[in-house]
Amino acid sequence: MEKRILLVGGGSGGHAYPLLAVAQSLATQAKQKGINLKLLLMGDNRGFLERAAKDGDLPFKFILAGALRRYFSPRLIIDLIKIPISMIQALWYVFWFMPDAVFSKGGYDSVAPALAARLYAIPVYMHESDTIPGLANRIVAWLARRIFISFASSEVYFPGKAVLTGNPVRPELFAADRTAALQHFSFTADKRTILIFGGSQGAKEINDVITNSLVELVRDYQIIHQCGDTQYETVRAAVDTFIKEGGNLYGTAIERGYRLYPFLHSQELAMAYAAADIIISRAGSGSLFEIAMLGKPAIIIPLISAANGHQISNAVEFARTGVSVIEGANMTTHILVSQVKALLEPSRSTEVREKLKLFAKPGAAKDIASAILAEI
Repeated sequence: MEKRILLVGGGSGGHAYPLLAVAQSLATQAKQKGINLKLLLMGDNRGFLERAAKDGDLPFKFILAGALRRYFSPRLIIDLIKIPISMIQALWYVFWFMPDAVFSKGGYDSVAPALAARLYAIPVYMHESDTIPGLANRIVAWLARRIFISFASSEVYFPGKAVLTGNPVRPELFAADRTAALQHFSFTADKRTILIFGGSQGAKEINDVITNSLVELVRDYQIIHQCGDTQYETVRAAVDTFIKEGGNLYGTAIERGYRLYPFLHSQELAMAYAAADIIISRAGSGSLFEIAMLGKPAIIIPLISAANGHQISNAVEFARTGVSVIEGANMTTHILVSQVKALLEPSRSTEVREKLKLFAKPGAAKDIASAILAEI
């Protein structure tokens, strides 16, 4: 028996890697059930989504996607041109692949394939990562047979269709050994390690706080810092200046205890997660559920300008686990250092770890894959 499933989603890491986690679970369960399963990833991004497809050894089709802007922008004309082209591409690719189901992870990339699927009477399934759905997911939701959600509070947006699963995470991110991870970064076991992770594209606001606090932080901590591809050269230059100016006073300490990366690939991220004692992160759903799976204390700095304020809403729900949530505008070196110390206190750390275990939903990808395969 052969089945085909098309997986579509936006171009950020928060869309691409949960999509890959579901694809991997679909393949595993199909094999167990004796189903010959063919998968295809489709989207507008030739960065994260194509990278995820390569990581999962999955075929990838590129389509254009125009943003559904609700404000004037010089790019509006380009987006209006992209939308009909995207629809034509989606109709063509969906026709030739003719899947038994389409699974959408969200983003403007998903709208045209979901519409094409419904025109061909193919069932659509969707996952909403955040507490507040964006415009693209609100459109796809009208077409979807079932909507899997990460946060219970978002059920109000999808009455009668929502199924609480949590956010899919990649199991390989939690398989690294701590001792091997510390060796990988040339760190020692007698110092606590901080992982700064501003999401797949980095975060200037967080990068600025870390570089301004670097001299004080390296006195007591080891640091792994993912700064984002576009900001790497700027951060690298700032850190190199500190090293040069600091000499033996603090420059050597930075060289020994600070590791900077533009982007952490799966294996590197697994090592970073294993080495970390505490994590500083944005409030994207993917990052929050990975932190919950790790059960490690965290400082969450939501992106205030994120669409629909979803990162603020995500952070409010996540704060119930006892992690620290701070607005970036209020973050100073003093606040950062004091919060790190407070969260690493044994009693506070134990409390947060226990609450994170209750928040985590390790079976999200498996539950989503199982539900889709059961219905097709």
